[in-house]
Amino acid sequence: MQTRHLKTLVQIARVESFATAANQLNMTLSTLSMQMKTLEEELQASIFDRSHRPPKLTPIGREIAKRAQIVLDAENALLEASQETTGLAGNYHIGFVATASVRLLPLFLKNAKSMAPNANFNLETALSESLEERVLSGQLDAAILTASKQPEAGLKYEVLREETLVYALPSQHSKLSIEEMALELPFLQFNPSSGIGKVIANHVRKLTAKSPRQPIVLDSVEAIMECVNEGIGFTLLAEQDIRRYANKSVLIQPTAGKPLTRQLVLATANTESVQDMAGNLVELFEG
Repeated sequence: MQTRHLKTLVQIARVESFATAANQLNMTLSTLSMQMKTLEEELQASIFDRSHRPPKLTPIGREIAKRAQIVLDAENALLEASQETTGLAGNYHIGFVATASVRLLPLFLKNAKSMAPNANFNLETALSESLEERVLSGQLDAAILTASKQPEAGLKYEVLREETLVYALPSQHSKLSIEEMALELPFLQFNPSSGIGKVIANHVRKLTAKSPRQPIVLDSVEAIMECVNEGIGFTLLAEQDIRRYANKSVLIQPTAGKPLTRQLVLATANTESVQDMAGNLVELFEG
């Protein structure tokens, strides 16, 4: 059953004339008559008494027209609701790399509350590589991760933040250069299998290769910074993380030459069907 047939019936009931209704609905009289015959066949009911000229609604026809108006009102309400919920609506599965969640997740949730009230977000954290695999497999709608290379085939990146990486050094060794410090203290390496860990490992590879000490690999920013606070070693991390967890004795030093940065990106499937969603998600990280 098509709602346009119900609209025609309601209009006929309103004006009590086939010809007038056809004119108002911008259709021919024969088309209008055919619609009503089709509707009667679908409902298996005599909606019109055609012994009259023009045909008149039967008692059951009047009841059907009354109920048709309810259906049309519901259709209009549905259309209005869909217009009000343009943007994000429904359930979304979003992944966050742990080192980004501390800064981006609160902003995301705050904006989502006001900007996407009709959306529900199921969140999880994991390493960048794992998050990418879950986006590619369709288990996640999107993920916020560190871009350590060009996106895999089938993925698209939207840059959300670019963060500068700097060294955190124990103050008692402040007179040493980075190269000299690598000879005296172990390098505290964030998990090199993670996105940011790969960026860091690539940068310090020559430095750690010359060191007699093996890097200490940890997967917790807090644990690494506590070790720096205690003078156990030195590290290279996002400046925001260092400033969050460093005590007053820790020295912050930029990398030599061009600043080292990491990009936090929104990773989604590289298909047209999800790009509107991706654009709306990006807006939730602004501010």
